[in-house]
Amino acid sequence: MKSTKILRASLLALVLPLMLLLPNQVSAQRLSYESIMTIVMGSGMNVTLFRSTDTNKWYYLPPSDAIHLGQREDGTPEFLFVKFTTEQRVEQGGAQGALLHCLFEWGLSAEQEKELATLLAEKTRGRGELAGPVDMQATQGESFRVVSATLQDKQMTSTLITSGMAPPMAGNKAAVAARLDKNGAQLLDATFQKSRSISDISVVLDYEYTVLVKAAKGSLIYNLDITSTQGDGIAYDLIKKELDKEPGLYDKALKDYEKNKKKLTDECGVGDGMANVLVGLQAIDNVAGNTTGAGDTGSPWEYGVSENMMRKMYDYFESKEYIQLKWEETIDDERLQVIREAFFNFFLNAFTEPAYPELSTMSNLQNNIKLGDEAIKNSAQGGYKFKSCTQMNSSRTLRKTIKLDNITLPVKRRYQMVANIASTYEQVKNNKKCVISVNLNDPFFQHRDINFIVDVEAMDIFKEEINYVTVNVRKKRSAGNDYEDGLTLSPEVMREKGRLATLTYARGEDKNPDVYDYKVQWSLRGGQLYPDNPVWQKGDWQAVTLQCPIKPRTIEFEADLAEMKEIGITRATLQLRYMKYGKEVETNIPLTVSKNEPLVSKRIFTDAETPGYAYRLVLNHKEKGKLALDWDAKVNDDYVYAVIPDKLKNNDNDFIEKAKKAAEVLLEPGPNGEVSKSDLILSRFKDLLKIFVED
Repeated sequence: MKSTKILRASLLALVLPLMLLLPNQVSAQRLSYESIMTIVMGSGMNVTLFRSTDTNKWYYLPPSDAIHLGQREDGTPEFLFVKFTTEQRVEQGGAQGALLHCLFEWGLSAEQEKELATLLAEKTRGRGELAGPVDMQATQGESFRVVSATLQDKQMTSTLITSGMAPPMAGNKAAVAARLDKNGAQLLDATFQKSRSISDISVVLDYEYTVLVKAAKGSLIYNLDITSTQGDGIAYDLIKKELDKEPGLYDKALKDYEKNKKKLTDECGVGDGMANVLVGLQAIDNVAGNTTGAGDTGSPWEYGVSENMMRKMYDYFESKEYIQLKWEETIDDERLQVIREAFFNFFLNAFTEPAYPELSTMSNLQNNIKLGDEAIKNSAQGGYKFKSCTQMNSSRTLRKTIKLDNITLPVKRRYQMVANIASTYEQVKNNKKCVISVNLNDPFFQHRDINFIVDVEAMDIFKEEINYVTVNVRKKRSAGNDYEDGLTLSPEVMREKGRLATLTYARGEDKNPDVYDYKVQWSLRGGQLYPDNPVWQKGDWQAVTLQCPIKPRTIEFEADLAEMKEIGITRATLQLRYMKYGKEVETNIPLTVSKNEPLVSKRIFTDAETPGYAYRLVLNHKEKGKLALDWDAKVNDDYVYAVIPDKLKNNDNDFIEKAKKAAEVLLEPGPNGEVSKSDLILSRFKDLLKIFVED
């Protein structure tokens, strides 16, 4: 059966130590956990090195001191701090502030590597060979971060952009770009000065690397042949242990567990014990604020679970001796922890794959749990999703004893590099290519950059709705020969060059003080363009932010299934009308009693300036047929509860006939959800929804 395959495949990770006997199962660098040394360079820099397990080659972990500015081919540091002002005050149309842009990389210089190789040879009596830096992988998510009170203050910094990913190799670069107002510029500049011990900008790079540790002499014994009833009991034990002090969350977790256990049975056959345990962990995380949520199919395997909860399951199995590590020799605590961590990672990878969800905000957590309950809040950390039935298709045995003698285990270790840019600024402060002050009214400057930045919130929308955005620019010159140019930003371009795009305008002898004009057009999925005829707008010399014309909303639709069943309603459909790209469109969210799902949700996209939508209920009744209720509207509220009218409950004939007649004229929307002109209804709510509807 499918469920049996799930459990058997889950054990694949627990037999992986046997595979580690084969040299081709690990990366090219085989770093020994036991062979490590630290060398102090002449500059005082401490460098940690690992020896290869099978050669005399040594690899160094780049210290934080190895973070430095990138350089152009001519040797110019890739750092720009521009303080700008105008003759006019800000309220008169002038501008004051600063632009910061810098590129960072890591790695020892050729001279430093030569010195390190010499010191290594001395320490190893000529046997050790320096082979370069340790292979590191950027951690999932935002592995490159900027820490700055000034840059992270939205009142002083209107724009902050980073490349987001830590450079994976020496010489690769990470970028930081920011635009500050006059207060932010002055404050940041003050921290740059030599009299300060540290600047207000630090960069943080997060990595993982792998070392090999030899397991001690002993055995790994496991028996996860757990029946469905046993797994059910373990799930209830874990839910009670985690949530017993929070009755509301405890009850909610139990309901989630029962609901998804049934879904699991429907999808994969009779649930195995391990599957029940996993769904129980999922229920705990859901009520604690893990917002991974379900995918489009609603399968319980699409939910996320935190690493914290997986560890608690692993610890539970150890306490009940389902999993046992038995040693035949004395082993120190630090090495024991490393070995146990390796086996936990195998265990984790057996059931899950990384999902790295967005976690709910602290305000959401406050609504559900007590602030002091750190155990619950921590259970919302991490991000993994369960593998599907089809992925888990191995036929490994459910019981096994593995001898750990001479087995080498790969263990991932986290590594963080942090550098403050105070010393960086000291290197560039007198370089006029890097640190300058500009009066934007100075006629000396014959060129101006026209900057366009794609709003960060639009990046997620690109994945589902938008192919690219095109910007056309024109600038009338007093001497004729007007300037015209354009650019296109797509996900591919932004992955390579970032969200900031620039056109350079040559001022020449132009005396026309007017700013430039620009117009924007979005290419939508399906080949349509929006708007059809974009209008020219006045630009801003500092930067223009390109905001997506639509925004995502997740509509939740809930009903009392028992009430619906009692009065003969088999399905309730939430019919939504909203503005999208200036047109009225329709989406339907069905909720069927027989599926036993009281809450369903769907993601829609509405015009960014529209605060709400119109909706009505369409009910399927066993005897009375299809009934359509009156339209209503909601503003800034994405939750709809299916309220069954009293007149329907009381069999009011006039009400029922009116609802049946309304249901007779239900029209199917077009392929993009667009509503025909004969069926438009949003004009009834145009004042509430703040939309313009042509008569």
